[in-house]
Amino acid sequence: MKIQEIKFALARKKWRSQAGNFAEKKRFQLGLILDAEDEQAILPFLKLQDDLSLQKQQVCFVFCREKGFKNDIFEYPMISNADFSWNGRISEGASAFLNTQYEVLISFTAEENKLADFLVSVSLAQLKVGRKSNDENAIFDLNISAELSEAEVFVHELKKYLKNIKYSNLNE
Repeated sequence: MKIQEIKFALARKKWRSQAGNFAEKKRFQLGLILDAEDEQAILPFLKLQDDLSLQKQQVCFVFCREKGFKNDIFEYPMISNADFSWNGRISEGASAFLNTQYEVLISFTAEENKLADFLVSVSLAQLKVGRKSNDENAIFDLNISAELSEAEVFVHELKKYLKNIKYSNLNE
């Protein structure tokens, strides 16, 4: 087992022992996990936010990055492997993302992104959407086939599903 996988296992165990049940929410929350390597991938998801008439505070973007970052000026939060320690502690930034209860959580990352898989697996979300073609661990409720370079195709297909899924407070 790799070192980072051990750290994720400890963090998952500690997180599950602390995580509570879904609380009653007043409005729709959408979470998005994106690859840090492609900063332009956010554009179709910003359009999705507009198409769904979601306000900025209803959408939480986070970029995953394997290695830590120094002096990066980036508009959206980033989570890296450095946010998880050996004793299962999770950094404040990663905890803020994981403490939010999402109605829909979207992971548009490379299939081999273990950090994104960890975030999805421990996140509090009613519907988890991703692009894994071979989801052995069944971390996603909905898999949409699209290449990482095809964010527009992914978003187009996602909108079809979201229209059919009845969320009571999506357009409030």
